Amino acid sequence: DTTQYRVKPTVIELGFGMGGNIPAGDLKNRFGPNLNLSTHLHYISPKDFVMGGGLMFIFGDNVKEDVLAPFRTTTGVILGDDNQIADVFLRQRGLYLSADVGKLFPVSKKSRSGIMVMASGGILQHNIRFTDERNSVAQIRAGRSVGYDRLTRGFGLRQSIGYKHMSRDKRVNFEVLFDFIQGFTSEIRAVNFDTGLATISSRTDLLFGFRMKWNLPFYFGGKDDIIYY
Repeated sequence: DTTQYRVKPTVIELGFGMGGNIPAGDLKNRFGPNLNLSTHLHYISPKDFVMGGGLMFIFGDNVKEDVLAPFRTTTGVILGDDNQIADVFLRQRGLYLSADVGKLFPVSKKSRSGIMVMASGGILQHNIRFTDERNSVAQIRAGRSVGYDRLTRGFGLRQSIGYKHMSRDKRVNFEVLFDFIQGFTSEIRAVNFDTGLATISSRTDLLFGFRMKWNLPFYFGGKDDIIYY
């Protein structure tokens, strides 16, 4: 009798994704839900182990912590240098830079589609970004916004689980993932100008979210080979 083994090709994969997150922990006091764009470069071994790195860009317009409150009038507006109402908007910005490892569990021996489990470690950063349409607010002009931007950075972990599809004709390749991110961070600035107080040295920032990723795989080793012993 002969036993046959399917030798899978090595895959180098470039991926692009988008999704959304809900903050928890300390982060929920500063920001509301956000969106994200991501990219990754992963190596998938013939035994379906996954490793590589990625970058997630986080953005949103739901900022709960009003760092410009001291400059608002009793009606809630901010006056510019010309005593006209300023068009100032607070935005959420952030990123997660990661090194990733994981495992793909195909649904069958003839398929490479299946459940994927990933873990990563890296750097989580977030801050408040200001948009002053008329550049009329002196407190955040010419670099002064660093005293109000709550720039925060630290070590981050992420666990992901989801479904990964790799079509046999190599044309349709995507992932649907659930993410859980934990950031052990601290505020980078020495003092927050709006409060006059020292910044927070220890935070736990959490994010729960879903992502959809479209992948471009490059196969090495040709088609699957059958080896007989």
